[in-house]
Amino acid sequence: MVRKSVKVTSEEMLELKKLAEIMKNPQLPMSQRRIAKSQYESIIKFAKYQNRAAVSFL
Repeated sequence: MVRKSVKVTSEEMLELKKLAEIMKNPQLPMSQRRIAKSQYESIIKFAKYQNRAAVSFL
């Protein structure tokens, strides 16, 4: 598996950290951890396909 850097905002990073803690917690129900994983992957996918580096000047 190849790891690739994805630019995220500070708000997204906070949310990703919170979701990662939920996913790692074995005392939470599996359904809740799966939802957190799905949300985590959605944030990464959204950030990956955003063109954050491109700024156009007219």
